[in-house]
Amino acid sequence: MSASKFRPRVAAAILLSAVFAASAAVPAGDPFDLEWRERAPGGWAGVRPMSWRQPVVGTTVVVIGKSGVLVFDPAGFATQGERLMQKVAELTDLPITHLAVSHWHDDHHLGVYKVLEKFPKAELIAQEFTARAVASPLMGDIDGPSDDELKAQRETMQEALETGRRADGTTLSDSARDYYADVLKYGDFVVSDMRRAKVSIPASTVRDRRVVDLGGRQVELRHIAPGNTKGDLFLWIPEERILASGDIVVRPTPYGFGSHPRTWAGVLRDLKALGPRVIVPGHGEILADTGYLDLLAETMDLVVKQVDPRVAEGKSLDEIRAAFDWTPVEARFTGGDAMRARLFDLWFKTPIVEAEYNEATGKGNESLDAPEG
Repeated sequence: MSASKFRPRVAAAILLSAVFAASAAVPAGDPFDLEWRERAPGGWAGVRPMSWRQPVVGTTVVVIGKSGVLVFDPAGFATQGERLMQKVAELTDLPITHLAVSHWHDDHHLGVYKVLEKFPKAELIAQEFTARAVASPLMGDIDGPSDDELKAQRETMQEALETGRRADGTTLSDSARDYYADVLKYGDFVVSDMRRAKVSIPASTVRDRRVVDLGGRQVELRHIAPGNTKGDLFLWIPEERILASGDIVVRPTPYGFGSHPRTWAGVLRDLKALGPRVIVPGHGEILADTGYLDLLAETMDLVVKQVDPRVAEGKSLDEIRAAFDWTPVEARFTGGDAMRARLFDLWFKTPIVEAEYNEATGKGNESLDAPEG
């Protein structure tokens, strides 16, 4: 994966691991294990709290009505889809009737086909742009890293574990050792799952809003404007005031690859105006207030404020990156933590400046004619 564009699932699984030094203990269980939490009767979220563990795995939300079940962001991996069905079977005898995908990035839909195999009558729903994107060259190669790339990465990590140092000479911390060992332990399992990836084309699309009746329970699928992607769809359960945001909201650091900062800020403020009691991000821990939405909106405004005037002055992308002042927001994302600082730089600072540069220069982002990256 290049640092400037996001192939969320493909490159994240192995190739990013060598640049990270984990600052927290790796959880027990394999990387596809989710922690399931009930946030309202019949409303469940499957979360992986350590969102940066590899591979990147999205949060899944299950809403159970009297006649059917809706699943939001069902599965980015085949294994995730298989385990989702096991979980739903534990919760209810009702069938999965609706599957909604928040956006086109790999880690939110390449395992949906496993659910459709068991529930072929389930309606697969996405926003209009997302439906076009998954069927376009924008998706690129879904097979993941080549065997040669994987072999080289494994050797690099194994050498780091044996010597106690990374390729750049820096020392591995104990938590980094655990992290590398985790990647090596599950690497073959993860790669074999990546090789099972398939694109599923949505059967139905949403432009702005759709109400889904699950029998005595209504949920809303909404799109406001471009944010993380042009086709961001979020789930709103009005009775319980539960918001599942997809990657409009990601913790502990947002993803800025090929995104749209100018309108993203407004989307975040509109989400806050809904008055959510619970916010389920696309990745990371569940939120119980809107403070993080405020921080994200402020950050998007900061990006536009610093990039656009410099584009107007004829500055290059490298010059704009060098002059950018992240002081007003960076510490509030990283908390002084080295791991979060690396993530904030790689997954947000570097790509979001390029994304806004593309917007300001008229190049734009997310062309359906070519892969991102």
